[in-house]
Amino acid sequence: MKKSAILFLGILLGTIIVSQHLFSRSAVVGEDDPRVTGQAVNEINVFPNPSDGRFQLSFEYSEKGEINAKVFDITGKQVKNITEDLVIGETAVTATIDLESPGSGIYFIRIEMGGKMLTKKIIVR
Repeated sequence: MKKSAILFLGILLGTIIVSQHLFSRSAVVGEDDPRVTGQAVNEINVFPNPSDGRFQLSFEYSEKGEINAKVFDITGKQVKNITEDLVIGETAVTATIDLESPGSGIYFIRIEMGGKMLTKKIIVR
């Protein structure tokens, strides 16, 4: 009985560690992280959400580095590269996105900039 409890606890802890590693890749890197120096990134705003596949995207970003943005479906397949749609201002980035006849479901916008990766969920009806 003790061996099975120890095995269960080991599996549970291993799962937690692996899950943290997998899901931390889609989180925003913290301001105290050494890879971040003076970058101001706030939350990604997407509206309307849910949408019909057409939506507005905006976030604050005051650095001048390269920004890449893509949309993925729930399986991880890239649906659209929206980097060309980004309008980069002095303190904010905006875009008008049209996924062009997407199927209903959950999609993710992934934005990579200055060593950071942000992810936002979009629901398409």
